[in-house]
Amino acid sequence: MSSNTKNSKPIKNRKPKKKKKKKKKKRDPNLPKRPRNAYFLFAGDMRPTLHKTGMRMAEINRELGRLWNELPDERKKGYQEQSEINKKRYAEEMIEYRKNNPQPLNESSSDSSSSLSENTIRYLKMQQKKKKRRERKKKREYIKRMREKKRKMKKKKKQRRSSSSHRRSKHKKKRESSSEGSNGYYSSSSSSEESSFSSSD
Repeated sequence: MSSNTKNSKPIKNRKPKKKKKKKKKKRDPNLPKRPRNAYFLFAGDMRPTLHKTGMRMAEINRELGRLWNELPDERKKGYQEQSEINKKRYAEEMIEYRKNNPQPLNESSSDSSSSLSENTIRYLKMQQKKKKRRERKKKREYIKRMREKKRKMKKKKKQRRSSSSHRRSKHKKKRESSSEGSNGYYSSSSSSEESSFSSSD
């Protein structure tokens, strides 16, 4: 046997290294759930009926996308309004959660929760600004309506005055014409009497 064979060590079967499983982050059960957008609310309503048809998951998702695109704007608006209500509720719940849970579970959760709180605060500020804008707009429209109403009332009063003055002037003219007629009658009768007296003489 050669020296190479003597010195060589038997090769051991190397076992594949096991991948370390990542530990799942603990989720606080009190943490509010994120709100679903309009499409997911629609999908939640339609999915059970599509499941009954025996379609596969991929087919169901495609069908949901098609149905959503063909959905009328009026029905979409209902889901969008519901989504906005859920967002507002979620923002309020997150602020309450931040107050009651100032200490996060770990660093990673602290980062996510801080970003969530910033987003919720930003969202609430936007909602407040929108509300103020709506109130200002309503106020401007109310003032505009009141001014228009006053203008119409003034116009009506002016028309009434002009019509009443016109009636008065018309009545006055009528009286004057009637008085002139009566004076003419008296003058004609007196002249006829005078002529009769003169003829008798």
